[in-house]
Parts: sequence; C-alpha cells; structure tokens
Amino acid sequence: MQIIEPLEQQGVLVRRERDKLEHEIDRFFVIESEGNILGCAALYPFPDESTAELACLAVNPFYRDGGRGERLLAFAEARARKAKFKSLFVLSTRTTHWFIERGFAEADISRLPGRKHHSTITNDARKSS
Repeated sequence: MQIIEPLEQQGVLVRRERDKLEHEIDRFFVIESEGNILGCAALYPFPDESTAELACLAVNPFYRDGGRGERLLAFAEARARKAKFKSLFVLSTRTTHWFIERGFAEADISRLPGRKHHSTITNDARKSS
C-alpha cells in the first residue's frame, strides 16, 4: 500500500480499494529485500482471449534506478508465457513511454478483451509474449 497509494494520488495508478487489493492479492507479485517490499505488479488473465493484463506495476521511488521495474515486467512476461497467453497488455495514461521503450506498442482500445473494452481508460499498449 505504501508504494501504490502515492502513485494513485498522483494519478499514475488507478485507485484500488484496500478490500479489493486483499481480495485480488493472489494476482500480485513483489520484489523484496531484507523483508522490505521494493516493488509490485499484478497479472490479470483473460483466458478466453489468450491474453493477460499487467497492472499496478510500481516501484518504491528510492529503488527505481535499479532495474526493478524491468524485473517485475520480465517476471510477468514469463508467467504469461507459462500460461500460454499470446499477448500481454497494459493500460496507461502517464507511463506509456516506459512500456514502449520495453517493446510494447500503442494499440486501439477496441483491441482490449471484452470485459476491459468497456472501461473508460483511453490508452493501452500491447506486447506479444
């Protein structure tokens, strides 16, 4: 929560209620060192469309220059490949450039899975696994 909340307040991440986070905790993975969580991300599968959403990728500001975001992304990509997903997508309005620099491409909102297509977020990026 300490990593996510400031980014929610800045509008970088979508606000998530604590009870929703607790309910979806099995979707999250973290990077930790000496018992301290340095970063997190979540993977939401859409098996009918053979894709997954990478969400809530966040790294503690004191540890952002150490490649931890890239490690979280690589872990998510490996998990998506293992689950046989053909693509991985992210929704972003403020960090699109970071994902594009790592191989994602901007895509039209119509390419989102059915459940996601109806959301009001207007930017998305997609990468093949």
